[in-house]
Amino acid sequence: MATKADKSKKEGAKTFKVDCAWDKVKPTELKQLEKRSQDYIEFINACKTERGTIEFIETRAQKAGFTLLPTLGKGKKLKPGSKVMFINKNRALGMAVIGKRPASEGFRLIAAHHDVPRIDVKATPLYEKHGLALFKTHYYGGIKKFQWAAIPLSLHIFAIDRKGNKLSFSVGENPGDPVFTITDIAPHLGKKIQYERKTADVVSGEELNIVVGHKPEEMGKDQTTETPNRVKNAVLCQIEKHFGLTEEDLAWAEIRAVPAMKASEVGFDRALIGAYGHDDRACVAAAFAAINELGAPEHTAAILLLDKEEIGSAGPNGAQSMMVTDFLSMLTEATSGESTFAAIRTAIGATQVLSADTNAPIDPTFEGAYDPLNSGVVGKGVWITKHSGSGGKSGSSEADIEYLACIRNMLSKENIPYQFGEMGKVDEGGGGTVAYMLANLNMSVVDISLPTLSLHSPFELISKVDYHYSVSAYKAFMQNHY
Repeated sequence: MATKADKSKKEGAKTFKVDCAWDKVKPTELKQLEKRSQDYIEFINACKTERGTIEFIETRAQKAGFTLLPTLGKGKKLKPGSKVMFINKNRALGMAVIGKRPASEGFRLIAAHHDVPRIDVKATPLYEKHGLALFKTHYYGGIKKFQWAAIPLSLHIFAIDRKGNKLSFSVGENPGDPVFTITDIAPHLGKKIQYERKTADVVSGEELNIVVGHKPEEMGKDQTTETPNRVKNAVLCQIEKHFGLTEEDLAWAEIRAVPAMKASEVGFDRALIGAYGHDDRACVAAAFAAINELGAPEHTAAILLLDKEEIGSAGPNGAQSMMVTDFLSMLTEATSGESTFAAIRTAIGATQVLSADTNAPIDPTFEGAYDPLNSGVVGKGVWITKHSGSGGKSGSSEADIEYLACIRNMLSKENIPYQFGEMGKVDEGGGGTVAYMLANLNMSVVDISLPTLSLHSPFELISKVDYHYSVSAYKAFMQNHY
């Protein structure tokens, strides 16, 4: 009798091949793919800062029927299909659709971070030098500093004045607005001052100074053309006149500088989307779109949008904070009527999580940094990263095979294209996500990411088809019919 091994030899070994995701898109899907892509472009154009992202999602969540997650009390619980949300200090946000299964069977949670590398304005920023007024800055997150010079920037400002009034506005985003910029030295002059520097120091942190004005104030009776700070004073007058902020108010304000460019379709075929902030707002938008498409799920489905991932996930809104368990504790009470430590720990221990973060796929121009057999590729669907971290898997939680089997079953049943990969070569690449921090709470976690070219640059690239299938994968995971 022929064995399976004999049959395999005759037929040839079955190899694993990752196909182009575009080839899997059905004609009936194309309209949905474009709709999701255009909705995302609207989102990424509007959501340039963390505060702006929370406000955008909160407004649309309310329109979709989500209400603030209440404290119900012992024995009371919400009905399946109820839509609730949780906002923490205006910097982190959770949303949930209550499921049919008990809390003891856990939740289906998608965790993404909505903070993005950027330039922050220092507390005492404004000074004048050589006919220009400038802001001193401090960069946030991992950036190539030289990429932020000589591009148009917008300023997003949130402040509370002495009277307690909240002032929130941006300059540089709307047609007709002025923009701002960081200067770079001319190539004619840069040979000694810049060309001999290492790449990380081509533009140093203290050289990321933003030009905010040039025209001096009109001379008073006791002033001359040599009177100091005439340009600085003119800028302060403009800021106070148009926005009601004094120089002291600036010290207490939150001022972010971000690229002023709008998101654009890229390529003759318009198949890519270029924008600032894909990492990680592409996953944020995909998770938000997915939870809005849900019916009543089997298990309670949730998304959690975290801050501070780019600088270590610390603080009250990061993945290391008690806010994560606060949210899950409230969900446990809302779904079971129980708020005991045992009930909460049982629910958390049974929870399954997708860490939704972008990753750097192989770049045809710089392919030497990658292992081609184990790299994500743009346009081949969602990217499963079995472990993150760097070097010897440092900083990784590494997903359990039992949990990965569930994810495999889901993706196969839903016919969602997927690929595997790591971020670059073992001793050269690597990067972290929030996965290990959530795994530390005893939840099952795996990274399912979105391939993103030019990661952490002011203008990143994603594929429309990868975004489309990310929404589908997140929806299938939360609907949990598998």
